[in-house]
Amino acid sequence: MGHTYNYNNFNYTEVPTKKGELTCEITHNIPKPDSIYKFYSVSKFSVDALLKGYLYASHPYELNDSLDSSVFLIGSKERIDYSYYKRFLGEVYKNEEDLLKFYEQDNVEGYYSHGYILAFWETISNIFGIISMTGIDNNELMWPHYTQEKGFQIKFNTEKLESSIKEKVDEDSCYGLFPINYTKRLNPIDFSDFPNPVIPFFYATNVKSNKWEYEQEWRFLISKHQMGIPRSKSGLSPEKDYEGIKGNRRAFYDRNLVEEITLGHDFFTGREFNIDRTVSEIIIVEPIESKSNWNFQNHIELLEYIHSNLSDRLYYSGRKYEFDSEGVPYLTRTKERMEIEKIDDKKYKLTRTNEFY
Repeated sequence: MGHTYNYNNFNYTEVPTKKGELTCEITHNIPKPDSIYKFYSVSKFSVDALLKGYLYASHPYELNDSLDSSVFLIGSKERIDYSYYKRFLGEVYKNEEDLLKFYEQDNVEGYYSHGYILAFWETISNIFGIISMTGIDNNELMWPHYTQEKGFQIKFNTEKLESSIKEKVDEDSCYGLFPINYTKRLNPIDFSDFPNPVIPFFYATNVKSNKWEYEQEWRFLISKHQMGIPRSKSGLSPEKDYEGIKGNRRAFYDRNLVEEITLGHDFFTGREFNIDRTVSEIIIVEPIESKSNWNFQNHIELLEYIHSNLSDRLYYSGRKYEFDSEGVPYLTRTKERMEIEKIDDKKYKLTRTNEFY
C-alpha cells in the first residue's frame, strides 16, 4: 500500500497492479447493490450499444455536469518540483531553456502549476473513460433527466456485469465499480501532496456535488490507449479534437447479461408510431416512416432486438395511484411486465399483463 487520502469518509489509496504499475483503490462503507441499471435516450448510439453489448466510457468533456471530473478539482498550493516537469514534458519542448521558461511562467504566486496539471489531465483523460450507472431501479428522476421519458432502462446483475467487463477489457484496465462520493463542497485536491498523480485523478473522477445524490451513481473507470479527447465538446474551447482510436471508448460485456429492459412511459407516441388500442390491454404499434421521425430505424432495430432477445424480460414504466395508511391517494411510478409479439417486419403486438413491480 502507498499513499492514502481521506475525503468525506472515502479513502483513496495507491496500490500496485499485476503489471507493477500504480493505480488507486477507493474504499467506503456503501454496500454494492445486487442490481445495477443504465438509462438511455433513443438514438443510433444507444441502440447500437445495446445490440452489440457495450457500454460507452465517456471523456469528462462528455459528461452532463461541467464540474464533474473537471481539471479544476486538482490544484496545487505550492510549486511542483521541476523534475516532474522534466520527466513529463521534457519531450514536448525543443530544449530545456523553453521548459524552464514554461516552469517559471506556470508557477506565479497563488496559481501554481496549472499548465502542468492541465497537460497531465489531458494526457490521462486520453487513456481513461467513465461509465455511469445507477443502483436504483425505475428511478423517478433519472427517467425525465436522461431519457425524457421516451428512452429505455436496462438492468444487470452487478457482480456478473463487473466480471464480464473486466474479462473483456482486461482486469488491470477496468477500475471500479465505485460509488460516487457526494459532497456539499467540491474541494480541489492538492496535487503537490502526491509524488504519483494517480490519487488526484481518481479523486477528481469520484467526487460530485450532493445535489446529484438522487442518482445514486456507481462508476466504472476504463483504461485503454488512445481513447481520444473531444475538445470541441467543451464550452468556449477553440481546440480541435484528438481523435484517438475509433471504438476504444467501448467496454464490451456478455449480451446475455441484460436481465430486463424497461421502456419509458412516452416511448410509444402518436408522433412516432401508429398506435391501435381497440382493446385496452392490447396495443398494436408500428413505427412511422417520415422525415420528421428521426428514430424510425432506431425503433425498428430496437423492437426487433427486444422481440428476438428480451421478449420475456420486457417492462413498461407507467403510473398509478397508491394509498397511504389513512387512505389518501398518491401518484407513483410503476414497472409493468409486457408481452411482445411480431406481426410483420414493422408491426408489433404488445400485451399489458397488470403484473406490477
